[in-house]
Amino acid sequence: MVMPFQPQLHYTYLYLKSEIQSRFPDVVCLRGDDDVFTMPLLEKITKYIEQADVVIADCTGRNPNVFYELGMAHAKGKPVILVTADDVKEAPTDILAFEFIRFEDGPEKFRDKLLKALSKYVGGQFDELYECVSQLFDEFTASKQMNLAKVSKDDFSASASTVVRTSGWPKLEDRKTIATLFLTSMFKQPMSLKLSRSIDDWIEGKQKW
Repeated sequence: MVMPFQPQLHYTYLYLKSEIQSRFPDVVCLRGDDDVFTMPLLEKITKYIEQADVVIADCTGRNPNVFYELGMAHAKGKPVILVTADDVKEAPTDILAFEFIRFEDGPEKFRDKLLKALSKYVGGQFDELYECVSQLFDEFTASKQMNLAKVSKDDFSASASTVVRTSGWPKLEDRKTIATLFLTSMFKQPMSLKLSRSIDDWIEGKQKW
């Protein structure tokens, strides 16, 4: 992530870093001053950009260093997501054609837009898990003769990422553990105590996994 090195933006960066790494457990979000290396700052930033799968650039205030690093990212062919607290019309002409995500949209809306944009480049890590849990959902609802709706893959990924951060990634062949950890996340309707107990009983009573 490239942004001005200003004290007032430090907590903004920490918030974004936390949200990104929570949503995408395999992703590491870094800024130029994150680690201490025995090399010049610009050399370190260049190395980060070269290694990055995607670059988030905060264009607020038209900071020269940010635009220098943004140009570097474009020159290296890196996907770039632009964010700003300014009016988009204040952006330099060369980047006006790009879409901006604005802080002024509000914290939750800004976060959701940013995570959705990032998912195009670093998403997909929950696809196999979603398919596995979806099959378990079908087995459970069929056994109970229930007609219930599933959540979308994006909604499942959001809740599953929290579970993975605390419990780790299960093996896909360990279907009982997957059912225990993630099956409740597949239900679109609120989880009632009765439904939760029914799921627990089904998991424990299932003869073959």
